[in-house]
Amino acid sequence: MSKQSHNDSQHNNDSSSYEVEIRFCVANQAEAFALLPFLEASLGAPKAWSTEIVGRTIYSAGKLLRVGRVPPTGESRYYLGYKGPDLGAFANIRQELGEEITHGITQSEILTTLGLAATHTTTSAIVATLNEAGHRPFMAFAGVDRLGYYPPLALHTKLCQCAMILDDQLLVELELGANSLAAAQQAEARLQSLAADYGLTDRLFREEPPTLLYQRTFG
Repeated sequence: MSKQSHNDSQHNNDSSSYEVEIRFCVANQAEAFALLPFLEASLGAPKAWSTEIVGRTIYSAGKLLRVGRVPPTGESRYYLGYKGPDLGAFANIRQELGEEITHGITQSEILTTLGLAATHTTTSAIVATLNEAGHRPFMAFAGVDRLGYYPPLALHTKLCQCAMILDDQLLVELELGANSLAAAQQAEARLQSLAADYGLTDRLFREEPPTLLYQRTFG
């Protein structure tokens, strides 16, 4: 959605960390850039993605498991993402793991967390292992992201287009990373101050993209 967020184009093989993020919607890019003058210059090129949300029991427990594809057609790279429960009050705070699985994986921390075999030689073998454990896809969506970073605030930025959950609106996400829960709570306070400084507080909502998708899919 972190450097990674809900869109798996950002996943990597880093060890577990915390993502701390806030979000709001805008009608168009001009509105987003007017609200956050630093946003436009921070963003990279558009990247198309698709994501399957996997394991309904995992989702029901407040966690998140997903398999992502970037781009969604052609020669793609595949990613496995896992998030722990939301520990935040103002912002979403989740412990996050991200791993590229395009050519399989060796000693996957995510699969180990799920109690599954941690080494596989192909993406399809990983998906089969998840399916056999009962962690099957139950939602899917796709969109286009512009991802970025603003060094003065150490802030990861994202502008997301996803008609399946946003209709014609765009989603802006602002995120800080942290390597401990205490640091994540400090980052949450920074985001709260940033939201107040830029007049965003009343625009924010806590529902993450998979939650919005769940609400639209299952009511």
